[in-house]
Amino acid sequence: MTEPACWRAPLAFYPGFNRFVLAWLDGRANEFLPRVTDAPRRAGRRISSELANALIESNQRWGFFVREEVERWARGETYTIVAGQQVGFAGGPLYTLAKIASLIRMKRDSEAAGVPATALFWLATEDHDFAEVATLSLPSRGKHQLDLLHLKATRGFDSRAAVGPLPVPEPLIQEFLAFYDMPRPSWLREGITFRDSFAELLGVAVREGIVLVDALLPELRRAGAPLFEHLVGRSEEIQDDIRKRSLALDAAGYSPQIIARDGEPYTLLFRLDADGNRQPFDGTAANPETISTSALTRPLLQDFVLQPDVFVGGPAEVAYYAQIAGLHQLLGVTLPRVALRGHALVVPKRIGRFFTRFDIAPMEAFSTTDEILADREPQGVAAVRDLAQDAHRELDAAIEKIRELALPADHALARSINRSIGHINYHFDKLTERATRGLVRKDKEQYAATKELVATLYPDRHVQDRVAGWIAYWFEYGELLVDRLVEEIAPDTAEFRIVSL
Repeated sequence: MTEPACWRAPLAFYPGFNRFVLAWLDGRANEFLPRVTDAPRRAGRRISSELANALIESNQRWGFFVREEVERWARGETYTIVAGQQVGFAGGPLYTLAKIASLIRMKRDSEAAGVPATALFWLATEDHDFAEVATLSLPSRGKHQLDLLHLKATRGFDSRAAVGPLPVPEPLIQEFLAFYDMPRPSWLREGITFRDSFAELLGVAVREGIVLVDALLPELRRAGAPLFEHLVGRSEEIQDDIRKRSLALDAAGYSPQIIARDGEPYTLLFRLDADGNRQPFDGTAANPETISTSALTRPLLQDFVLQPDVFVGGPAEVAYYAQIAGLHQLLGVTLPRVALRGHALVVPKRIGRFFTRFDIAPMEAFSTTDEILADREPQGVAAVRDLAQDAHRELDAAIEKIRELALPADHALARSINRSIGHINYHFDKLTERATRGLVRKDKEQYAATKELVATLYPDRHVQDRVAGWIAYWFEYGELLVDRLVEEIAPDTAEFRIVSL
């Protein structure tokens, strides 16, 4: 029998998935964010030659030769699809590559339908979460299971610093190189910034026509100057709109992505000082090159400057749009079609075969090995649990009789008896647990295979694509990793996929 190329399951089974996005995918949250599954190419897009040339030059430095792509886009001749991500060390988690695969898949589908498309990937270089970009989790085979090895740089920069221009800490690079016992690649050369390292790695790993957009490009910030002026001039209306939408989301049972402190306004903009540190905004739209957006206004800047037809985001990014969708109309910024990125996990073929061989459903991988196997021994496990319950009742009855006889004694003896009863109950429960575990582990081959499958897709009880660095799989599978993700990814659907490599 031919093994499946990938396995599919509803996103409702994906641990911790955003409740609002699940409702939105099902068309039940249109009042907050229109659920649009198709949209025509917008008319009248015109991009300044200054910005277009800056994009061509920056991409060329990173290994992307996109002059023709950018020039067609700047003339308004292409369907424009945008996604983005922080510039994480060594490429960041697997979901970063899933976003890029979603972009490429949608671009290909558009062109197959006869509509030329441009895929733009926004590098969130103005983000100031150093801990996030300077952390990488790598699959590492331990003695008993697949664990995550966490590489993390200690804080060496001001917590308010925009991370893109910061140099990657040398100890972090050395730890990474030592783990893989590899020579130093150019994208990890001494002194390289997070922005350039991330972009150059993509230039090596992704051989497709995507255009990288540095959020801190001076030309981009200047193109956003009119928006900054509107944000400053209409700040009270903006605050009121966000507050009302946030309250409505909360009343509908959804948690707003950004919650302002009691009595304080929502943060809309920052000012970058000469060292690249975010400072409180000074209230003027002068010098747009030094203005930095917040999580709420970044989508507005992106939509104002890049004028996309489609924005492809993760669950949190979709939820951001629900909180700010009213600002697009208020500020005269066209709201793009919002699409959810594809959700994809990866497994080696050998491990993927365990799904079929042991009849394991994809959503079961987010459980424990013992829980999965207990469902496959329903009679035996039920018998152990029934016997344990019966024995527990008999034991409790006997203990109660002992208590009645002994309690007339002094209080110290009563406390000692109660402690002993607690110990007996604890060890009895542990005995039942061990008996159940022994029952489900009697088939050692099945147990080992199930444990390896769970450890691969749910390492350390985290969903693989949220934490595991895609670089680990790229080192092992090379171009196949990107090709398979693009082939199997399913953007803007209510399912996740487990892709066989």
